[in-house]
Amino acid sequence: MTAMSPTPSVSRLLLRRHAWLCVAVALALAGCASYEPKPIDTAATHAQWQARRLDDPALAERMRTLLPAGRETWPPPAYGRSELLLAALMLNPDLAEARAHLAEADAAVRTAKALPNPTVSLALERYTQSQAGSSPWLWGITTDMLIDTMLRRRLRADLANAGVRGARLDYAEKVWDVRRSLRTALADVMLAQRQQQLAEQTVAKAGELQAALQQRHALGETLPAEVLQSAQTLAQARNESAAAAQRSADARARLARAVGVPVPALDDVHLRWDTLDTPAAINDKLPALAERAQLSRTDLERALVDYDSRETELHQQVRAQYPQVSLGPGYTYDHGVRKLQFNLSTTLPIFNQNQGPIAEAEARREAAGKHVEAVQATIDSEIAAASAKYDAALRALNAARGGQQAAQKLQRQIELGHAHGEDDRVAVLNAQLAALAAGQAELTALDQAQQALGAVEDAVRAPLEGDEVSVLGDCSALPSSSGKRDGVSGGCSR
Repeated sequence: MTAMSPTPSVSRLLLRRHAWLCVAVALALAGCASYEPKPIDTAATHAQWQARRLDDPALAERMRTLLPAGRETWPPPAYGRSELLLAALMLNPDLAEARAHLAEADAAVRTAKALPNPTVSLALERYTQSQAGSSPWLWGITTDMLIDTMLRRRLRADLANAGVRGARLDYAEKVWDVRRSLRTALADVMLAQRQQQLAEQTVAKAGELQAALQQRHALGETLPAEVLQSAQTLAQARNESAAAAQRSADARARLARAVGVPVPALDDVHLRWDTLDTPAAINDKLPALAERAQLSRTDLERALVDYDSRETELHQQVRAQYPQVSLGPGYTYDHGVRKLQFNLSTTLPIFNQNQGPIAEAEARREAAGKHVEAVQATIDSEIAAASAKYDAALRALNAARGGQQAAQKLQRQIELGHAHGEDDRVAVLNAQLAALAAGQAELTALDQAQQALGAVEDAVRAPLEGDEVSVLGDCSALPSSSGKRDGVSGGCSR
Protein backbone atom coordinates (compact mmCIF):
# COMPACT_ATOMS: atom_id res chain seq x y z
CA MET A 1 0.00 0.00 0.00
CA THR A 2 1.50 3.34 -1.01
CA ALA A 3 1.48 6.46 1.19
CA MET A 4 -0.99 9.16 0.33
CA SER A 5 0.68 12.35 -0.94
CA PRO A 6 -0.44 15.73 0.44
CA THR A 7 -3.14 17.55 -1.46
CA PRO A 8 -2.15 20.62 -3.54
CA SER A 9 -3.85 22.99 -1.09
CA VAL A 10 -1.97 21.50 1.83
CA SER A 11 1.32 21.70 -0.08
CA ARG A 12 0.74 25.35 -0.88
CA LEU A 13 -0.10 26.02 2.75
CA LEU A 14 3.08 24.30 3.90
CA LEU A 15 5.18 26.26 1.42
CA ARG A 16 3.55 29.53 2.47
CA ARG A 17 4.13 28.80 6.16
CA HIS A 18 7.74 27.79 5.53
CA ALA A 19 8.32 30.92 3.48
CA TRP A 20 7.06 33.16 6.26
CA LEU A 21 9.18 31.26 8.77
CA CYS A 22 12.28 31.69 6.59
CA VAL A 23 11.58 35.41 6.25
CA ALA A 24 11.23 35.79 10.02
CA VAL A 25 14.48 33.90 10.64
CA ALA A 26 16.28 35.99 8.00
CA LEU A 27 15.08 39.25 9.55
CA ALA A 28 16.17 38.09 13.00
CA LEU A 29 19.62 37.11 11.76
CA ALA A 30 20.00 40.42 9.90
CA GLY A 31 19.89 42.29 13.22
CA CYS A 32 22.56 40.14 14.85
CA ALA A 33 25.97 41.54 15.64
CA SER A 34 29.03 39.97 14.10
CA TYR A 35 32.09 38.98 16.07
CA GLU A 36 35.29 40.84 15.28
CA PRO A 37 38.44 39.56 17.00
CA LYS A 38 40.69 42.23 18.49
CA PRO A 39 43.92 40.63 19.68
CA ILE A 40 46.45 42.65 21.67
CA ASP A 41 49.95 43.00 20.28
CA THR A 42 52.10 43.63 23.35
CA ALA A 43 55.06 44.69 21.21
CA ALA A 44 52.94 47.36 19.51
CA THR A 45 51.45 48.63 22.78
CA HIS A 46 54.93 48.79 24.32
CA ALA A 47 56.22 50.79 21.35
CA GLN A 48 53.26 53.17 21.64
CA TRP A 49 53.99 53.65 25.34
CA GLN A 50 57.65 54.39 24.72
CA ALA A 51 56.72 56.93 22.02
CA ARG A 52 54.54 59.05 24.32
CA ARG A 53 55.69 62.64 24.80
CA LEU A 54 54.15 65.67 26.45
CA ASP A 55 54.92 67.82 23.41
CA ASP A 56 53.19 65.45 21.00
CA PRO A 57 51.13 67.50 18.47
CA ALA A 58 48.31 64.95 18.70
CA LEU A 59 48.17 65.50 22.46
CA ALA A 60 48.10 69.27 21.95
CA GLU A 61 45.10 68.87 19.65
CA ARG A 62 43.23 66.81 22.23
CA MET A 63 44.18 69.17 25.06
CA ARG A 64 42.27 72.05 23.52
CA THR A 65 39.04 70.64 24.95
CA LEU A 66 40.45 70.76 28.50
CA LEU A 67 42.62 73.87 28.70
CA PRO A 68 41.06 76.69 30.75
CA ALA A 69 40.31 80.00 29.11
CA GLY A 70 43.44 82.04 28.53
CA ARG A 71 45.73 78.98 28.66
CA GLU A 72 45.10 77.40 25.27
CA THR A 73 48.82 76.99 24.47
CA TRP A 74 50.28 73.50 24.67
CA PRO A 75 52.93 72.47 25.54
CA PRO A 76 53.43 75.05 28.31
CA PRO A 77 56.89 76.49 29.08
CA ALA A 78 56.83 74.85 32.52
CA TYR A 79 54.72 72.08 33.99
CA GLY A 80 53.07 72.77 37.31
CA ARG A 81 50.50 70.69 39.11
CA SER A 82 47.61 71.79 36.89
CA GLU A 83 49.47 71.11 33.63
CA LEU A 84 50.56 67.68 34.83
CA LEU A 85 47.01 66.88 35.92
CA LEU A 86 45.60 67.93 32.56
CA ALA A 87 48.12 65.70 30.80
CA ALA A 88 47.27 62.81 33.12
CA LEU A 89 43.56 63.15 32.35
CA MET A 90 44.46 62.36 28.75
CA LEU A 91 47.36 59.95 29.11
CA ASN A 92 47.10 58.05 32.39
CA PRO A 93 46.32 54.38 31.61
CA ASP A 94 44.49 53.87 34.91
CA LEU A 95 41.99 56.57 33.94
CA ALA A 96 41.60 54.97 30.52
CA GLU A 97 40.77 51.69 32.24
CA ALA A 98 38.25 53.45 34.49
CA ARG A 99 36.58 54.98 31.43
CA ALA A 100 36.37 51.51 29.88
CA HIS A 101 34.61 50.23 33.01
CA LEU A 102 32.23 53.16 32.74
CA ALA A 103 31.36 52.12 29.18
CA GLU A 104 30.86 48.58 30.47
CA ALA A 105 28.36 49.86 33.05
CA ASP A 106 26.53 51.85 30.36
CA ALA A 107 26.20 48.68 28.28
CA ALA A 108 24.68 46.88 31.28
CA VAL A 109 21.82 49.41 31.27
CA ARG A 110 20.97 48.42 27.72
CA THR A 111 20.94 44.78 28.75
CA ALA A 112 18.68 45.49 31.72
CA LYS A 113 16.11 47.29 29.57
CA ALA A 114 15.94 44.56 26.91
CA LEU A 115 12.77 42.49 26.64
CA PRO A 116 13.17 38.70 26.87
CA ASN A 117 12.85 36.95 23.53
CA PRO A 118 10.08 34.40 23.04
CA THR A 119 10.90 30.80 22.19
CA VAL A 120 9.42 28.99 19.20
CA SER A 121 9.07 25.22 18.76
CA LEU A 122 8.29 23.50 15.46
CA ALA A 123 6.93 19.96 15.32
CA LEU A 124 6.56 17.97 12.07
CA GLU A 125 5.13 14.48 11.64
CA ARG A 126 4.10 12.34 8.64
CA TYR A 127 2.36 9.02 8.56
CA THR A 128 4.00 6.44 6.33
CA GLN A 129 0.70 4.69 5.80
CA SER A 130 -2.28 6.38 4.28
CA GLN A 131 -5.49 6.76 6.17
CA ALA A 132 -8.75 7.23 4.43
CA GLY A 133 -10.05 10.78 4.43
CA SER A 134 -7.11 12.37 6.27
CA SER A 135 -3.81 13.99 5.45
CA PRO A 136 -0.63 12.12 6.42
CA TRP A 137 0.91 15.37 7.77
CA LEU A 138 0.89 16.76 11.30
CA TRP A 139 2.83 19.90 12.03
CA GLY A 140 2.61 22.67 14.58
CA ILE A 141 4.22 25.82 15.89
CA THR A 142 4.18 26.66 19.58
CA THR A 143 5.60 29.70 21.33
CA ASP A 144 6.49 30.60 24.88
CA MET A 145 6.51 34.27 25.87
CA LEU A 146 7.44 35.34 29.38
CA ILE A 147 5.32 38.24 30.59
CA ASP A 148 7.99 40.71 31.70
CA THR A 149 6.16 43.34 33.73
CA MET A 150 7.06 47.01 33.76
CA LEU A 151 8.00 46.78 37.44
CA ARG A 152 10.52 44.00 36.86
CA ARG A 153 12.12 45.89 33.96
CA ARG A 154 12.23 49.10 36.00
CA LEU A 155 13.95 47.33 38.89
CA ARG A 156 16.54 45.84 36.53
CA ALA A 157 17.11 49.25 34.96
CA ASP A 158 17.41 50.89 38.39
CA LEU A 159 20.05 48.36 39.40
CA ALA A 160 21.98 48.90 36.16
CA ASN A 161 21.75 52.69 36.52
CA ALA A 162 23.14 52.36 40.03
CA GLY A 163 26.05 50.49 38.47
CA VAL A 164 26.62 53.43 36.13
CA ARG A 165 26.60 55.88 39.04
CA GLY A 166 29.02 53.64 40.88
CA ALA A 167 31.33 53.48 37.86
CA ARG A 168 31.26 57.27 37.57
CA LEU A 169 32.16 57.63 41.23
CA ASP A 170 34.92 55.05 40.82
CA TYR A 171 36.23 57.12 37.92
CA ALA A 172 36.11 60.28 40.03
CA GLU A 173 37.97 58.52 42.85
CA LYS A 174 40.57 57.29 40.37
CA VAL A 175 41.05 60.88 39.15
CA TRP A 176 41.72 61.92 42.73
CA ASP A 177 44.13 59.00 43.20
CA VAL A 178 46.06 60.16 40.14
CA ARG A 179 46.05 63.73 41.43
CA ARG A 180 47.38 62.51 44.79
CA SER A 181 50.15 60.55 43.09
CA LEU A 182 51.09 63.57 40.97
CA ARG A 183 51.26 65.88 43.97
CA THR A 184 53.32 63.48 46.06
CA ALA A 185 55.74 62.62 43.26
CA LEU A 186 56.23 66.25 42.21
CA ALA A 187 56.98 67.29 45.80
CA ASP A 188 59.44 64.41 46.15
CA VAL A 189 61.20 65.34 42.89
CA MET A 190 61.65 68.99 43.78
CA LEU A 191 62.56 68.46 47.44
CA ALA A 192 64.94 65.60 46.62
CA GLN A 193 66.77 67.85 44.17
CA ARG A 194 67.24 70.47 46.89
CA GLN A 195 68.31 67.85 49.40
CA GLN A 196 70.82 66.45 46.93
CA GLN A 197 72.26 69.92 46.31
CA LEU A 198 72.67 70.54 50.05
CA ALA A 199 74.14 67.07 50.50
CA GLU A 200 76.71 67.71 47.76
CA GLN A 201 77.66 71.01 49.40
CA THR A 202 77.94 69.17 52.71
CA VAL A 203 80.23 66.58 51.12
CA ALA A 204 82.48 69.35 49.82
CA LYS A 205 82.63 71.19 53.16
CA ALA A 206 83.09 67.97 55.14
CA GLY A 207 85.98 67.04 52.85
CA GLU A 208 87.61 70.41 53.45
CA LEU A 209 87.10 70.04 57.20
CA GLN A 210 88.64 66.58 57.22
CA ALA A 211 91.65 67.81 55.26
CA ALA A 212 92.09 70.77 57.62
CA LEU A 213 91.86 68.58 60.72
CA GLN A 214 94.26 66.02 59.27
CA GLN A 215 96.74 68.83 58.66
CA ARG A 216 96.30 70.01 62.23
CA HIS A 217 96.69 66.47 63.52
CA ALA A 218 99.94 66.12 61.60
CA LEU A 219 101.16 69.23 63.41
CA GLY A 220 99.92 67.88 66.74
CA GLU A 221 97.31 70.61 67.14
CA THR A 222 94.18 68.42 67.31
CA LEU A 223 93.05 65.11 68.72
CA PRO A 224 92.53 61.97 66.58
CA ALA A 225 88.89 61.86 67.73
CA GLU A 226 88.19 65.13 65.92
CA VAL A 227 89.67 63.72 62.71
CA LEU A 228 87.56 60.58 63.11
CA GLN A 229 84.43 62.65 63.69
CA SER A 230 85.10 64.65 60.52
CA ALA A 231 85.47 61.39 58.58
CA GLN A 232 82.12 60.21 59.93
CA THR A 233 80.53 63.52 58.93
CA LEU A 234 81.90 63.12 55.41
CA ALA A 235 80.62 59.54 55.14
CA GLN A 236 77.19 60.56 56.38
CA ALA A 237 77.05 63.41 53.87
CA ARG A 238 77.91 61.04 51.04
CA ASN A 239 75.19 58.63 52.16
CA GLU A 240 72.66 61.48 52.28
CA SER A 241 73.66 62.60 48.79
CA ALA A 242 73.23 59.08 47.40
CA ALA A 243 69.89 58.67 49.18
CA ALA A 244 68.64 61.98 47.78
CA ALA A 245 69.69 60.94 44.27
CA GLN A 246 67.82 57.65 44.66
CA ARG A 247 64.76 59.43 45.98
CA SER A 248 64.83 61.85 43.05
CA ALA A 249 65.08 59.03 40.51
CA ASP A 250 62.27 57.09 42.17
CA ALA A 251 60.08 60.19 42.35
CA ARG A 252 60.62 60.95 38.66
CA ALA A 253 59.59 57.41 37.79
CA ARG A 254 56.44 57.73 39.91
CA LEU A 255 55.69 61.13 38.39
CA ALA A 256 56.03 59.76 34.85
CA ARG A 257 53.74 56.85 35.70
CA ALA A 258 51.12 59.16 37.19
CA VAL A 259 51.17 61.41 34.12
CA GLY A 260 51.08 58.44 31.76
CA VAL A 261 54.40 58.76 29.93
CA PRO A 262 57.71 56.86 30.04
CA VAL A 263 60.43 58.24 32.30
CA PRO A 264 62.59 59.64 29.42
CA ALA A 265 59.65 61.87 28.42
CA LEU A 266 60.36 64.00 31.52
CA ASP A 267 64.06 64.53 30.78
CA ASP A 268 63.64 67.91 29.08
CA VAL A 269 60.54 68.99 31.00
CA HIS A 270 60.83 71.98 33.31
CA LEU A 271 58.85 71.40 36.51
CA ARG A 272 57.55 74.10 38.82
CA TRP A 273 55.65 74.46 42.08
CA ASP A 274 55.28 78.11 42.95
CA THR A 275 53.84 77.60 46.44
CA LEU A 276 56.02 74.68 47.53
CA ASP A 277 57.82 76.72 50.22
CA THR A 278 54.64 78.29 51.58
CA PRO A 279 52.11 75.65 52.68
CA ALA A 280 48.65 77.16 52.64
CA ALA A 281 46.71 78.43 55.62
CA ILE A 282 43.52 76.37 55.65
CA ASN A 283 41.62 77.58 58.70
CA ASP A 284 39.20 79.66 56.61
CA LYS A 285 38.54 76.98 53.97
CA LEU A 286 38.54 73.81 56.03
CA PRO A 287 35.18 74.04 57.89
CA ALA A 288 33.07 74.33 54.74
CA LEU A 289 35.06 71.68 52.89
CA ALA A 290 34.93 69.35 55.88
CA GLU A 291 31.15 69.68 56.12
CA ARG A 292 30.78 68.94 52.43
CA ALA A 293 33.08 65.92 52.66
CA GLN A 294 31.16 64.51 55.62
CA LEU A 295 27.98 64.58 53.55
CA SER A 296 29.11 63.89 49.99
CA ARG A 297 32.71 62.70 49.73
CA THR A 298 33.23 60.37 46.80
CA ASP A 299 33.63 57.20 48.84
CA LEU A 300 30.54 58.13 50.87
CA GLU A 301 28.53 58.65 47.69
CA ARG A 302 29.82 55.28 46.48
CA ALA A 303 28.61 53.66 49.69
CA LEU A 304 25.20 55.30 49.22
CA VAL A 305 25.01 53.97 45.66
CA ASP A 306 25.80 50.49 46.97
CA TYR A 307 23.03 50.88 49.54
CA ASP A 308 20.58 51.89 46.79
CA SER A 309 21.62 48.79 44.84
CA ARG A 310 20.96 46.55 47.83
CA GLU A 311 17.60 48.28 48.27
CA THR A 312 16.69 47.54 44.66
CA GLU A 313 17.84 43.93 45.01
CA LEU A 314 15.56 43.51 48.02
CA HIS A 315 12.66 44.92 46.02
CA GLN A 316 13.47 42.42 43.27
CA GLN A 317 13.43 39.50 45.69
CA VAL A 318 10.14 40.62 47.22
CA ARG A 319 8.67 40.85 43.73
CA ALA A 320 10.10 37.42 42.87
CA GLN A 321 7.84 35.75 45.45
CA TYR A 322 4.94 36.31 43.07
CA PRO A 323 4.74 33.84 40.17
CA GLN A 324 5.83 34.79 36.68
CA VAL A 325 3.41 33.92 33.91
CA SER A 326 4.33 32.66 30.45
CA LEU A 327 1.95 32.65 27.49
CA GLY A 328 2.24 30.06 24.75
CA PRO A 329 -0.03 30.62 21.74
CA GLY A 330 0.38 28.07 18.96
CA TYR A 331 -1.02 26.56 15.78
CA THR A 332 -1.29 22.89 14.81
CA TYR A 333 -2.26 21.26 11.53
CA ASP A 334 -3.37 17.83 12.69
CA HIS A 335 -3.95 15.56 9.68
CA GLY A 336 -6.19 18.02 7.95
CA VAL A 337 -7.63 19.59 11.09
CA ARG A 338 -6.43 23.09 12.00
CA LYS A 339 -6.11 23.79 15.73
CA LEU A 340 -5.33 26.96 17.65
CA GLN A 341 -3.64 26.62 21.03
CA PHE A 342 -3.35 28.97 23.97
CA ASN A 343 -1.05 27.70 26.74
CA LEU A 344 -0.51 29.34 30.10
CA SER A 345 2.27 28.34 32.51
CA THR A 346 3.42 29.65 35.87
CA THR A 347 5.31 28.56 38.96
CA LEU A 348 3.38 27.50 42.04
CA PRO A 349 4.75 28.97 45.31
CA ILE A 350 3.90 25.86 47.31
CA PHE A 351 7.13 24.83 49.02
CA ASN A 352 8.58 28.32 49.54
CA GLN A 353 7.66 31.92 48.91
CA ASN A 354 11.24 33.12 48.27
CA GLN A 355 11.83 33.70 51.98
CA GLY A 356 15.52 32.75 51.81
CA PRO A 357 16.58 35.21 49.07
CA ILE A 358 14.47 37.93 50.71
CA ALA A 359 16.25 37.39 54.03
CA GLU A 360 19.64 37.49 52.29
CA ALA A 361 18.74 40.72 50.50
CA GLU A 362 17.58 42.29 53.76
CA ALA A 363 20.85 41.32 55.43
CA ARG A 364 22.88 42.78 52.54
CA ARG A 365 20.91 46.02 52.76
CA GLU A 366 21.53 46.20 56.50
CA ALA A 367 25.26 45.62 55.97
CA ALA A 368 25.34 48.32 53.28
CA GLY A 369 23.68 50.77 55.67
CA LYS A 370 26.25 50.04 58.37
CA HIS A 371 28.99 50.54 55.78
CA VAL A 372 27.64 54.04 55.06
CA GLU A 373 27.87 54.87 58.76
CA ALA A 374 31.40 53.44 58.92
CA VAL A 375 32.51 55.55 55.96
CA GLN A 376 31.09 58.68 57.57
CA ALA A 377 32.96 57.91 60.79
CA THR A 378 36.17 57.33 58.82
CA ILE A 379 35.79 60.65 57.00
CA ASP A 380 35.28 62.54 60.25
CA SER A 381 38.29 60.83 61.83
CA GLU A 382 40.52 61.45 58.80
CA ILE A 383 39.66 65.15 58.68
CA ALA A 384 40.31 65.63 62.40
CA ALA A 385 43.58 63.67 62.35
CA ALA A 386 44.89 65.30 59.17
CA SER A 387 44.12 68.85 60.31
CA ALA A 388 45.79 68.25 63.70
CA LYS A 389 48.83 66.73 62.01
CA TYR A 390 49.05 69.67 59.62
CA ASP A 391 48.96 72.18 62.48
CA ALA A 392 51.78 70.31 64.21
CA ALA A 393 53.77 70.10 60.96
CA LEU A 394 53.45 73.86 60.44
CA ARG A 395 54.76 74.50 63.95
CA ALA A 396 57.66 72.14 63.30
CA LEU A 397 58.40 73.91 60.01
CA ASN A 398 58.44 77.30 61.71
CA ALA A 399 60.80 75.94 64.37
CA ALA A 400 63.09 74.43 61.72
CA ARG A 401 63.18 77.70 59.82
CA GLY A 402 63.99 79.54 63.03
CA GLY A 403 66.88 77.15 63.62
CA GLN A 404 68.05 77.60 60.04
CA GLN A 405 68.02 81.37 60.38
CA ALA A 406 70.00 81.15 63.63
CA ALA A 407 72.56 78.81 62.02
CA GLN A 408 72.93 81.09 59.00
CA LYS A 409 73.34 84.12 61.25
CA LEU A 410 76.06 82.33 63.22
CA GLN A 411 77.74 81.32 59.96
CA ARG A 412 77.85 84.93 58.78
CA GLN A 413 79.27 86.08 62.12
CA ILE A 414 82.04 83.47 62.09
CA GLU A 415 82.87 84.17 58.44
CA LEU A 416 83.10 87.87 59.29
CA GLY A 417 85.31 87.07 62.27
CA HIS A 418 87.51 84.90 60.07
CA ALA A 419 87.85 87.78 57.63
CA HIS A 420 89.09 89.93 60.52
CA GLY A 421 91.42 87.23 61.82
CA GLU A 422 89.33 86.31 64.88
CA ASP A 423 88.29 82.74 63.84
CA ASP A 424 90.20 80.03 62.01
CA ARG A 425 89.22 78.02 58.94
CA VAL A 426 88.00 75.04 60.99
CA ALA A 427 85.49 77.21 62.83
CA VAL A 428 84.20 78.57 59.52
CA LEU A 429 83.78 75.06 58.08
CA ASN A 430 81.96 73.87 61.20
CA ALA A 431 79.60 76.85 61.01
CA GLN A 432 78.95 76.19 57.32
CA LEU A 433 78.25 72.51 58.01
CA ALA A 434 75.87 73.49 60.82
CA ALA A 435 74.02 75.83 58.45
CA LEU A 436 73.79 73.09 55.82
CA ALA A 437 72.47 70.64 58.43
CA ALA A 438 69.87 73.22 59.47
CA GLY A 439 68.92 73.57 55.80
CA GLN A 440 68.41 69.82 55.54
CA ALA A 441 66.27 69.91 58.68
CA GLU A 442 64.18 72.71 57.15
CA LEU A 443 63.65 70.67 53.96
CA THR A 444 62.63 67.65 56.02
CA ALA A 445 60.12 69.77 57.95
CA LEU A 446 58.83 71.27 54.69
CA ASP A 447 58.41 67.79 53.25
CA GLN A 448 56.43 66.69 56.30
CA ALA A 449 54.27 69.82 56.12
CA GLN A 450 53.47 69.22 52.46
CA GLN A 451 52.65 65.59 53.19
CA ALA A 452 50.34 66.70 56.01
CA LEU A 453 48.67 69.25 53.73
CA GLY A 454 48.18 66.53 51.13
CA ALA A 455 46.54 64.36 53.81
CA VAL A 456 44.10 67.18 54.60
CA GLU A 457 43.28 67.53 50.91
CA ASP A 458 42.72 63.78 50.70
CA ALA A 459 40.41 63.92 53.70
CA VAL A 460 38.18 66.58 52.11
CA ARG A 461 38.81 65.45 48.50
CA ALA A 462 39.57 68.98 47.32
CA PRO A 463 42.75 70.97 46.58
CA LEU A 464 43.37 73.65 49.19
CA GLU A 465 46.03 75.60 47.30
CA GLY A 466 47.90 75.69 44.03
CA ASP A 467 46.82 76.14 40.43
CA GLU A 468 44.96 72.82 40.41
CA VAL A 469 41.98 74.74 41.77
CA SER A 470 41.52 76.29 38.32
CA VAL A 471 41.28 72.80 36.81
CA LEU A 472 39.32 70.83 39.40
CA GLY A 473 37.33 73.79 40.64
CA ASP A 474 35.96 74.90 37.27
CA CYS A 475 35.68 71.69 35.30
CA SER A 476 32.15 70.52 34.65
CA ALA A 477 33.20 67.20 33.18
CA LEU A 478 36.17 64.94 32.83
CA PRO A 479 37.64 63.80 29.53
CA SER A 480 36.81 60.67 27.67
CA SER A 481 39.43 58.71 25.78
CA SER A 482 38.62 60.68 22.65
CA GLY A 483 39.35 63.98 24.35
CA LYS A 484 35.70 65.01 24.63
CA ARG A 485 34.00 65.65 27.92
CA ASP A 486 31.83 62.78 29.04
CA GLY A 487 29.68 64.44 31.66
CA VAL A 488 31.36 62.89 34.67
CA SER A 489 31.54 65.58 37.29
CA GLY A 490 33.06 63.52 40.07
CA GLY A 491 36.53 64.54 41.10
CA CYS A 492 35.91 68.23 40.51
CA SER A 493 35.70 70.57 43.42
CA ARG A 494 32.03 71.41 43.55
